[in-house]
Amino acid sequence: MRNSAPPSKKRKIAVTAPEKIEFDFSAREEYLTGFHKRKLARIKHAQEENAKREKEEKLRFRRELREQRKVDLEKHVEEVNRLVKQANGDLDDIIAGETSGDDDDEEEFTGFQEPEPINQEDEYVDEDKYTTVTIESVGISKAGFSRPGEEDEEAAAKRKAEEERKKAEEEAASKKKVWTKAWPKNSERPKKKKKKFRYETKTERKAERMKQGLKKRKQKEARTAK
Repeated sequence: MRNSAPPSKKRKIAVTAPEKIEFDFSAREEYLTGFHKRKLARIKHAQEENAKREKEEKLRFRRELREQRKVDLEKHVEEVNRLVKQANGDLDDIIAGETSGDDDDEEEFTGFQEPEPINQEDEYVDEDKYTTVTIESVGISKAGFSRPGEEDEEAAAKRKAEEERKKAEEEAASKKKVWTKAWPKNSERPKKKKKKFRYETKTERKAERMKQGLKKRKQKEARTAK
């Protein structure tokens, strides 16, 4: 049998027993009656945590949005500067071309020339058919197509009709209407309405006066009562 070390001695842990055990009835009552209160506290704590998390999320989103806008603005400024430089270069080329072109002889502009009339008539002959094609210049207006001569005649007719209408209006306005005492013909005189008149008897007049007097007396009593 091999020699083995002697078993180690276990240390005894000193346990101090409480001197006195007391049961707290108030703590027990608070625990048993505080379920709803603790539940509301947990809900409130969760709501506060959610609000805090949402606020942090909004701040982060705004920060990213500002950074993105800043980057976009820098890109836009660079693009505008590039276009301005390019435009300035093109403008310099145009100015240089204009200055060089001024030295050359240019033809004087005398306006647009009127096109020559295209009135013509052509004949086309086929084996079995004979066709004549007439080409004329026409004018275009709101009324439709018209020939140049017809357009002038139409304008002259309109102008003449307008002058005649104005002349007739002036003549009608210049004539003064003569007013007479005679009643105009083909008109009926207004008939006078007959007024209905009714004679009252003495009894009716007396009753009316009594009624008015009683009414005035009541009004006087009402005023004095106030």
